[in-house]
Amino acid sequence: MTETPLRVSLITPTYNERENIALLAQEIFQTLAQAPDIDLELIVVDDNSPDGTGQAAEALTAHYPVKVVHRPGKLGLGSAVMAGFARSDRPLLGVIDADLSHDPAILPQLIYGLRKHDLTFGSRFGQTSVVERWAWHRKMISMLGVGAARLLTGAEDPLSGYFFLRREVIAGMQLTSSGYKIFLEILVKGHWRGLMSVPFIFRNRQFSSSKLNLREHLLFAKQLLYFTCYRLFRRGRPSAGGGA
Repeated sequence: MTETPLRVSLITPTYNERENIALLAQEIFQTLAQAPDIDLELIVVDDNSPDGTGQAAEALTAHYPVKVVHRPGKLGLGSAVMAGFARSDRPLLGVIDADLSHDPAILPQLIYGLRKHDLTFGSRFGQTSVVERWAWHRKMISMLGVGAARLLTGAEDPLSGYFFLRREVIAGMQLTSSGYKIFLEILVKGHWRGLMSVPFIFRNRQFSSSKLNLREHLLFAKQLLYFTCYRLFRRGRPSAGGGA
């Protein structure tokens, strides 16, 4: 019996990613050419990038199933993801960084995983995961944040920016994250029972620099405090399940 095609919208927020966006689209659709039962559209949400990323993304619509959301300014990664979700009418949703750090090679695993799980995500901490050129100070900061968020969610990499979900996971939810860790909010507030992690290579950026700064780290600390309080007064949170 033939499986029903999986209809997916993959959201990528952009700010000054002109050098990367065409390479990302090429990698994504070349990878999925081997998976004809996955019907994926790429939704680029651009925050009025001064380098012309929005225009470069529009040029891709002639070659790939790409939609572009143009926003008036730099409004934040979390709200960009939400804008992409709002633009989609498909039952499955995903998020990927535009800077080429998230390897599209695992896209089929992540998407097929939604046939049995509510959430799937790329993990930097699986047995075969690799993080290229991970500076010790950034690794230390990341591990501290991940450790705290694991206590809250039970997920292996709760701060992953590379994830997929069934739309019903966020049905009726008011997502409020203005920072870069919207996945953490979905794990804490979402309607899910099963999740799956997939190890992958977190690649070094080629043509762009990290958008993380002190403000983003402070936003994350604020999020963590809020979600901890949220969990303390919430009942019935399903436990995290399943690895790859």
